[in-house]
Amino acid sequence: MRETTEKELGGWIEAGERQIIVFGHTPFCGTCKAARRMLEVVEQMRSDIDIYALDLNFAPAFIERYRIGSTPSLSVFEPGNREPRTVYAMRSVPRLLDFIEDSAG
Repeated sequence: MRETTEKELGGWIEAGERQIIVFGHTPFCGTCKAARRMLEVVEQMRSDIDIYALDLNFAPAFIERYRIGSTPSLSVFEPGNREPRTVYAMRSVPRLLDFIEDSAG
């Protein structure tokens, strides 16, 4: 998982060339830490999945534009679609993997 910025993500999303998976978090959120561990397992299981971590404390435009309601959040942008699918309840590794794969169609 690689930390990224609101500006960097904006360029990738606007380009719409590939799947973008964004883990929205805040540094002192305990639930975010647990979700991060689950997402790191997802990345280990599937080497073709790249997840970008975004500190939502520094991403007010992202929060407003994509109507992020809480942390943690996982937003999946598909190629050619600038509106993400977002989930907030990260209950298990299999559910997260299903969510990501369902997004891919």
